[in-house]
Amino acid sequence: MLCWLMAATAGLLLAGCAGGVKDTSRTFTGVVIDAGHGGHDDGATTRYAGREKDLALDVAMRLRPKLEAAGFRTVMTRKNDTFIPLDTRARISNRNSDVIFVSIHFNYSPRSHIRGSEVYLKSRCSTRIAGNILSQVSAIPGATSRGVRTANFRVLTKNGYPAVLVECGYLTNPVEGRRCGSGDYREQLASAIARGIIVQRYGGATMLAAE
Repeated sequence: MLCWLMAATAGLLLAGCAGGVKDTSRTFTGVVIDAGHGGHDDGATTRYAGREKDLALDVAMRLRPKLEAAGFRTVMTRKNDTFIPLDTRARISNRNSDVIFVSIHFNYSPRSHIRGSEVYLKSRCSTRIAGNILSQVSAIPGATSRGVRTANFRVLTKNGYPAVLVECGYLTNPVEGRRCGSGDYREQLASAIARGIIVQRYGGATMLAAE
């Protein structure tokens, strides 16, 4: 995708895998799955889809068995409606070995026409992970891509491993919000994220393991 290529080549905008970030993007055996928000932090809330914290947890819980079926170890930063501070989420990742970190979110905008999925990163060694996940998510029928972007989100900047934050869609868009509120669609999102992770680690040959 053009946006992915632009992000991948914009090296000056990205921190390299120095400064304590270990490049496990080609070797990882585990995935830290982070369901955004939780507890008193609802995240985005709309009449189309409900609360972001619930949707993010649902996708994360659906993602876990798909990755385990593909042979990955998984670590959940939360498994229920609990608030986990951002620094704690990063520490959970950092105390593991040979992992990548994937944070699941849904988006909000005051402009209801905006829709599409985005993947955010900070370290350069996260670029291909972000691109592979976004490519798979945006391949879901009816889905669109808003590109790979850089951000200083705390769970990214504090992480010692390649880390991405996936915005699965805009809950404030009437069409996309209703899609995100559907369990069937969240199952498709979980499968797509799993495929992106598997492609990153093994290439396309084992992609069906996420189905």
